[in-house]
Amino acid sequence: MPIPQQLQPIFLQIKAPPHLATTVKGAVTSLFRSVDFTRGPVLEAAVSDTAAGIETTVRLGQDPPWHHFDAEINSPCYNKTDWANRVKERIRLGVKVVLCRAYSIPFSPWGILVGVRPTKLAHRLIDRGFSREQITSLLTDVYAVAESRQELLLDVVEKQRRFFLSDVNNPVSVYVGIPFCPTRCGYCSFAAYPLKTHGHLVGAFLEALHREITVLGQLLQEQGIKVQSVYIGGGTPTAITGSDLSRLLGLLNTCLKADECGEYTVEAGRPETLTPESLEILKAYGVQRICINPQTMNDRTLRLIGRAHTADQTREAFALAEKYRFRQINADLILGLPGEGLADFAYSLDEVLKLNPDHVTIHSLALKKASRFSQNLGRLELEQKLGEEMAQHARKRLGSFGMGPYYLYRQRYIFSDLENVGYAKAGAESVYNIQMMEERQTVIGVGAGAITKLVSPDLKVVRHANPKCPATYARQLAVIIGAKKYQIEQHLSV
Repeated sequence: MPIPQQLQPIFLQIKAPPHLATTVKGAVTSLFRSVDFTRGPVLEAAVSDTAAGIETTVRLGQDPPWHHFDAEINSPCYNKTDWANRVKERIRLGVKVVLCRAYSIPFSPWGILVGVRPTKLAHRLIDRGFSREQITSLLTDVYAVAESRQELLLDVVEKQRRFFLSDVNNPVSVYVGIPFCPTRCGYCSFAAYPLKTHGHLVGAFLEALHREITVLGQLLQEQGIKVQSVYIGGGTPTAITGSDLSRLLGLLNTCLKADECGEYTVEAGRPETLTPESLEILKAYGVQRICINPQTMNDRTLRLIGRAHTADQTREAFALAEKYRFRQINADLILGLPGEGLADFAYSLDEVLKLNPDHVTIHSLALKKASRFSQNLGRLELEQKLGEEMAQHARKRLGSFGMGPYYLYRQRYIFSDLENVGYAKAGAESVYNIQMMEERQTVIGVGAGAITKLVSPDLKVVRHANPKCPATYARQLAVIIGAKKYQIEQHLSV
């Protein structure tokens, strides 16, 4: 199959009211990676607000127009802000309909929902008192979400709400970013620096990280803020070994009481980094949950994407980890890896389930600009039907294994316009995954690339991002830590 049309450049001119031009362009760029708005056919959007409702027309060149009249927005449950948002939503839908029709683009199962967190829309509606039936109607009529995704979305949302707390700022969660990996995967766009080329930066990075943990841990203790969950990610945190790993975990226990919190997770993402020594250290310092992430159980694909391990090493890592009796072990798999079809993915999933994980996250390959694969799009075969078949197979197979979906998020340029979904056995859901994704709790981020999310009672979020580069982080921390501490202190004091 060729690369879908939406990954190739197109030319369009926009004709729309000035206050809606940005909405139209945004709808276009959600479909096409490269757009030149200086020439080409005219995409025209017109809206008429009347006392009876919103009338919208979208036309591309001389093609038949898309026309819609929305009277439902007159319901007393809506306000002026809702009305203004509905105008934009109708424009987005119209633009997507006419462009998908003109360029033979499969319509996304997520309709016009292009944000990372579609669950937040459903949560907001539930907060306002909307019933499941009302939300389903809106997802169908306004957002054009496929029935299969509506069911997935609402099932996830219902599971998540029992994890929400009345106070968004006490307790908090903590994310620790370790930006080093054995090698860099071809699809990766995260803060992940190969040890072979950047190993000399580890010492200075860890010293800066220790300083940040100490300063912010002291602040939380002074404010009387408890920590609900600690998540050490990256990168591959288990690229840090021996006394360096012990010192880091010991500091987290001293400053954040990590070993006493409800959930303590370490991403041991690369199976080859798990040794008896490292596992013994993780267990000794109270880590409860680890993630062993094969991504695929096909050795050919592992070589192709730059993973320096084999499927057998994944099996060996699981067997080794089982001896230390961690509370939970997670595994990640990726849909849409180069050269893999449904049979390849089904094999990987079956092989992972033989290892009896407590939690499986199914990612869909995202072609990020920072990844090596996004520079070589001609080598990839992306097909809507294939991705949908893979996702359906995963839901059915994991369901038969006793796992249900409980968190999801999306990314731009994602395989078959799908989603990333976390599946867990009952009681094995990750608190951190839910709170971080739904932004219903303040998350303090420390380390390279870590993002602090300060959540207010009205659910507004203020973000603070640390530098991604470990050298820049180590060099700048002394300058930024004071301002960051003050920002967090002021937020928690309100």
